[in-house]
Amino acid sequence: MKKSRFALAAAAALAITTLVTGCTGNADSGANDPAGVKDAAAEKVVVGIDVPFHPIYAYMQGKSDELFADTDYTVEFTVLDATTQVPAFGRGDLDVITTVPSFQPRIKEQYGIDTSYFFPMARWTPGPELLVAPGSTATSIEDLAGKRVAIAPLASRFGGEQAAVMAATGERIDEYFELVETDAAAQELAQGRVDAAFLEAPATAPLLEDGYTPIFNVQQAFEEAFGDPGVMNGGFITSTAFAEQNPEFIATLVEVTQEVWTLFQEDPATVIAVASEVSGVPPEQLELVGQVLNLTDMTEEQKRVSQRDVETWTELYPLLQESGFIAEAPKDPASLFIVSAG
Repeated sequence: MKKSRFALAAAAALAITTLVTGCTGNADSGANDPAGVKDAAAEKVVVGIDVPFHPIYAYMQGKSDELFADTDYTVEFTVLDATTQVPAFGRGDLDVITTVPSFQPRIKEQYGIDTSYFFPMARWTPGPELLVAPGSTATSIEDLAGKRVAIAPLASRFGGEQAAVMAATGERIDEYFELVETDAAAQELAQGRVDAAFLEAPATAPLLEDGYTPIFNVQQAFEEAFGDPGVMNGGFITSTAFAEQNPEFIATLVEVTQEVWTLFQEDPATVIAVASEVSGVPPEQLELVGQVLNLTDMTEEQKRVSQRDVETWTELYPLLQESGFIAEAPKDPASLFIVSAG
């Protein structure tokens, strides 16, 4: 039984990790030409994500014709991977991508594209957690200063752990800890080769059952630093030029996504059945992803970009710069977001 728990947790953990690392592709093309931005009402709009594991996205992919039947838009939802989604956006093959605000400065640096984030598909609740083994005397992040801490390679992450440690300690993660970057962080902790490990649900589930204890998490750090209990991460991003030329499409995509999200909260089995058929992902894994992303419990306020979200990211970007995740914090962070109406 324990073997199956670990296998399912590992599969879903891989999905979640990839969901929020969609900007790790190589910069293999130049910037989009703003003069060539399409009219969304006249052409097909292509929306991308880098995994097939998000149940709401997969449902929209399968029901696109029906969901947009009463609009002026033909929308294609496509699935790429973490190495191809952003380069495809850079080439102009995608109009909308699904990734984290922490990568918007990187897109600007790599492709010269100004971007606008306009809908959150996930939030850090609680996000990555710092776990210690049963019997550990550590009860806080301060107790682990200078200790061996395992984490997935930082190049594969999205800046959450780096910014959280900077917010809590004032130091970079690789300076505060003796950092062990590995794809097997849970195993390193379980085998006693490190003092703690940064892990994310559902990979944390079997360890918690075995008595491992979380003593720090990203949500906790951000809530203490910013007063925000659910910082938005992966979501819809487009070029600012496209958003300015197609505000009606942006509003329509937000409205449709919110409606599907509400359907998921009221009737998850229906959404998961379609999503499983479209994606090929077993229903139980999609259910687990829904739990990990806390999709069922998201409030109406959290299913939109709010002014509070903008204020949080305005404070987060300098931390990402200090932590080494981005080269330079945006000078006008508010310009990177479209606050939802209502």
